[in-house]
Amino acid sequence: MVLVIGWAGLFATGALAADPPANPPDRPAAANKADVERLISVIEDPQARQKLVDDLRLLIAADKTGQDAEEPGLLSLISDKLQDLSDDVLATASAVADVGHMVNWLGHQVTDPRLRAAWIDMLGRLAAIVCGGLIFEWLTKLALLRPRRWLENCRTVNRWLRLPLVCGRGILELLPIVAFILAAYTLQMIPLLTQIGDARQATIMVVVAYVVVRVLLVLVQAILMPRSATIRLVPFDDETAIYLCIWARRLTFTAVWGYFLIQALKLLGLPRSGYNFSLKILGLVVATLLIILILQTRQSVGAWIRSRGANTTLSRNIRRLRDRLADVWHILASLYIVASFVVWALQVKGGFDFIVQASALTVVILVVANLLVGLLMRLVVRAFSIGEDLRRQFPQLEARANRYLAVMHNMVRATVALLTLLALAQAWGANTLAWLTSELGRHLISSTVSIAAVLIGALIFWELVNASIERYLLQTDADGRTVERGARARTLLPLLRNMVMVVLLVVVALIVLSELGINTAPLLAGAGVVGVAIGFGSQKLVQDVITGAFILFENTIAVGDTVKLGEHTGIVEGMTIRTMRLRDGDGQVHTLPFGNVTSVVNLSRDFGFYVFELGVSYREDIDAVVTVIEQLGEEMRADADAGVHIIGSIEVFGINRFADSAVVIGGRFKTSPGQQASVGREFNRRVKKRFDELGIALPYPTTTLYFGEDRDGKAVPVHVKVIDGGKAPSPSPSGVEPAGSGAG
Repeated sequence: MVLVIGWAGLFATGALAADPPANPPDRPAAANKADVERLISVIEDPQARQKLVDDLRLLIAADKTGQDAEEPGLLSLISDKLQDLSDDVLATASAVADVGHMVNWLGHQVTDPRLRAAWIDMLGRLAAIVCGGLIFEWLTKLALLRPRRWLENCRTVNRWLRLPLVCGRGILELLPIVAFILAAYTLQMIPLLTQIGDARQATIMVVVAYVVVRVLLVLVQAILMPRSATIRLVPFDDETAIYLCIWARRLTFTAVWGYFLIQALKLLGLPRSGYNFSLKILGLVVATLLIILILQTRQSVGAWIRSRGANTTLSRNIRRLRDRLADVWHILASLYIVASFVVWALQVKGGFDFIVQASALTVVILVVANLLVGLLMRLVVRAFSIGEDLRRQFPQLEARANRYLAVMHNMVRATVALLTLLALAQAWGANTLAWLTSELGRHLISSTVSIAAVLIGALIFWELVNASIERYLLQTDADGRTVERGARARTLLPLLRNMVMVVLLVVVALIVLSELGINTAPLLAGAGVVGVAIGFGSQKLVQDVITGAFILFENTIAVGDTVKLGEHTGIVEGMTIRTMRLRDGDGQVHTLPFGNVTSVVNLSRDFGFYVFELGVSYREDIDAVVTVIEQLGEEMRADADAGVHIIGSIEVFGINRFADSAVVIGGRFKTSPGQQASVGREFNRRVKKRFDELGIALPYPTTTLYFGEDRDGKAVPVHVKVIDGGKAPSPSPSGVEPAGSGAG
């Protein structure tokens, strides 16, 4: 508001400070009577008139051709601009040099008794009119003091509810001004105070200046409310509001009073040179006040610029640029004011009008851009919001949509920023509309739209594929439990998703390059040649890919299967088109290329068998032992925990073989895939406990020791010392233990 007031004063002074037209050209010499009669005869004759028209058209065409042929070059244009600028500087210097005329005029007004008496009479009547108007204004303000204080003391948090209170207070502030206008008009109609001619116009100028100042200050106070924070519309504290009101009063008094007083002096006989000099001095004072205001508020405005980007999702570069702008904004604003003042003071043809128009358009463009960004942000948030029904039906949809929310915010900001820059460039004379409507601009816009459409279409297709795969793999039943999908689906669908992503990236990249004007045919040919070269040079890679494709398509291995590949056994954690990731029982991860897989033992398909061999002593009843084993198998099958992984009854094959110290009985359990080890461990635990209860002996391993014979066929004596309770046994009569066999 302060800047608008200041620039309004400068604009008004610039609009009325134009130099008077140059001296009129010399009048042409009086036309001869015979020439006039000849022209009349030509006009009256149709043929002669047509010939005259044709000749004039030929002259116009010849003049246009000469102008086109003599188009000035760059140096001549620069020279003309410098010449115009020097003329403007000289004109301004001459106006400053003529300030002596104004001094002489002022001295003449003071020294001449007749003029001095006229000034005293005019100023006395003006003072009476103004004082009478001020008295009526003060009385009206005093009468409206109570309702105005009531409005100021109202308290409300909602800013929209504050607006009627502010408007009511503004109306109460405007009523005393209306009283001043009526009183001044009435007093001016009194014969004793009536003035005529230029004095009357000067009095009207002073009254209008006072009214304009009062109205502008009422508007400023209605916005800032320096003494009533409870109904203030803008989020300023009391100190800031009072500070801005003080500067608004300074600028308003200086610009408005200065302009109207200079106009009044012009009506009362101020010379033209003094009038121009006074306007330039007034513009210099206003520009200086604006620069002082900018320098005093550089820190607070800089902090506000930084805070605008502190809590946003802008990129780091944009925030850094905003911080840099916060550091130098006062320099840019000061340079702008100085440049505007120089253009206005030098009276560059159309320069000041252009700056004012471009500045106003800049403010409008920035305001519209800010409002547009806010509106589009709300639309994006609303478009990406997920309803409760969709959230229950697609649990992953909200998380996926939130991933693109920040991207859409940045795209909206970037698009609006680009349009804002183009509009600002157009406002400052860059003529971007003509460039956009040119062939290059239309081609660029068409390519941009095509690329955006391709990217959006590819993104939508990818999200549909990805969402479909994730929904199928993570689908839940009516109880909220995840539906268990087959290993083949859990293996092939992620690979299909990766293949779709690769194909989309390649196709989108080719389309984007084509829209940018790059010929993709050589790229495709080069890619084919490179592919052939890689195929010949990387036979192992091709072998891995082909073997992996057949393994995947034949569903030999799936993620989660327990497999044995050569010397590696473990659970398959992941697969690509070339390698397999296997985690063994120790937790180690093995990455195996498919080309190294010669045979696959899958331990997790359909079912498995736990095969056991159980040795008992030769003295046991084999049929009774088999009956006990079958009973244990049925008990395990009926058990709620152990029986979950057992399929069918236990199978006991009978005696497999006779070992050295045991009779070996064989059998097996049919189990769920991958559960053989757990079933076997539980079976061994129950066998040990049951055999101990029934006294069925599980034979210990025995070893026969042979110490050899001497040449006479006698056994080699072996000295054995037996410790029993710490007492040595009595020695044999011969003192030598006989050779024999021992168990250990």
